[in-house]
Amino acid sequence: MDKPNSEEVSNFHRYFAIQSNNEFWALSERALDSVEKQKILTVAYASLYHWQEVGTDQNIQLANLAVARAYCVNGSSQSVHYAILAFDYFDGSGENWIQAFTNAVLSHAYNIVENNEKSAQLYENAVRLRSSLSKGDRNVFEATFKHIPIPRT
Repeated sequence: MDKPNSEEVSNFHRYFAIQSNNEFWALSERALDSVEKQKILTVAYASLYHWQEVGTDQNIQLANLAVARAYCVNGSSQSVHYAILAFDYFDGSGENWIQAFTNAVLSHAYNIVENNEKSAQLYENAVRLRSSLSKGDRNVFEATFKHIPIPRT
């Protein structure tokens, strides 16, 4: 096999970024067993790696959000770091569906580290944003949001 040229390598990165991102979201919408919990983390990091090679800042931050969600699924406090990166990037500037997801995932991350006040505030923001979504965006959001725990009070 011949060594691919730089355009082909970029195309490979884009292809694998999209594929791993799609696989991540499919997993994010289900209750996962222990093997799938490891897989969601692996594909989220794969997406981040490939988007860092060829993506826009928005692609990279959405991949950071995916890594945060994957860490949340695994109950890891590392979720906070990645969720804050995405939240801070999109806060007040992303589309409503992005705002809804960043609030929901950061709520889950704060729930893991028992920051109940911040978790509850972000969860309420996600619920409020959900009502502003189109039917299609709301359906996509709900598929993941139903797996976000209601914050402890």
